[in-house]
Amino acid sequence: MTRVVALFALAILVVACGIPLDSGPEVVQVEINPLPDVEPQAQGELAAVSVFLVRNDLLVEASRELPSPPSLTSIFGSLLDGVTEQEREENLRTSIPPGTEMISVTEDGSVLLVDLNSEFASVGGEEEILAVAQIVLTASRIEGVDLVTFQLEGVPTDVPVADGALSVDPVGFDDYSDLVSDGSE
Repeated sequence: MTRVVALFALAILVVACGIPLDSGPEVVQVEINPLPDVEPQAQGELAAVSVFLVRNDLLVEASRELPSPPSLTSIFGSLLDGVTEQEREENLRTSIPPGTEMISVTEDGSVLLVDLNSEFASVGGEEEILAVAQIVLTASRIEGVDLVTFQLEGVPTDVPVADGALSVDPVGFDDYSDLVSDGSE
């Protein structure tokens, strides 16, 4: 009798486990609906931004493609990365010292506060004026930004304007407009 109970239990177990008892495979009809047309995602789109670089000791506006929408961090990160190979072939360079890093960049109304590491202070003279001008003129191309103030590692700092005078006030495009190339060089 225990043998009959064991076989009966085994039969129930086999059926309960879902093992089919069909003699062969069955064809199952499945209806597949096509996917609706979907607009491409904005991911991967690029936006043109302006940065200012140096050629023949004058500032030249160059266009770069950054992920859209470009953030302040990505715009200035791109500028601080230096020139691209194509820009180098066009005789463009940067006066911003290698190793300069953005600690933060924030907007306060129409004034942009740019905080850089101390490496930015490693340049002086005409190169310092051009480096500051690159940042200020690049900022001037950002909608709503009129002026820039600078900090070095959180400490407010004065910066030279085009004529070499130091300014503790926020600076803008007009302070460096004499350094912008008119395109005739």
